[in-house]
Amino acid sequence: MAKSFSLQWVFEPFEREITFFTRPMFGGLAVYVHGRMVMVLMESPGDKSYRDQVFPFDIWNGVLLPTDRPYHASLKNEYASLVEHPVLGKWLYLPMLASTFEVDIEKIAKQIRHNDERYGVVPSMKKRQKKDAKKINKKKMRKKTTKKKVTRAKSKKVARKKVKRK
Repeated sequence: MAKSFSLQWVFEPFEREITFFTRPMFGGLAVYVHGRMVMVLMESPGDKSYRDQVFPFDIWNGVLLPTDRPYHASLKNEYASLVEHPVLGKWLYLPMLASTFEVDIEKIAKQIRHNDERYGVVPSMKKRQKKDAKKINKKKMRKKTTKKKVTRAKSKKVARKKVKRK
């Protein structure tokens, strides 16, 4: 049974986009639109520490915003509540308990709807897909090798027949 999230209202501005879909990730809900993963909803209050460091906010209770580092400064200037996530430092994080959470996330969702390039990362190929691709390539190589062997074997037979005829 799929976990439900109280934060699902966050993606209402763009959920009618044809490219929109969600997928479970890290115990949260990853949101994809415009071919990119644009946010991950996390609802696990209470955990404020990571590697012996304590943070003033729950590190897994809010919205993770996958983005490239060059965009961090402009987004953090625009939204004071955004912080670099303590575990996933490449991503920004908007804690649910931030005083401006609802206002900020609504603006961010509208920017995502308008395909703001600062939000999102293109998902990489899954390990399984990579393995499948390797298997397909190996099969193709085997077929080529087998064809070469068959061709060589046929040419040897033909050569033997020609020698016997003489």
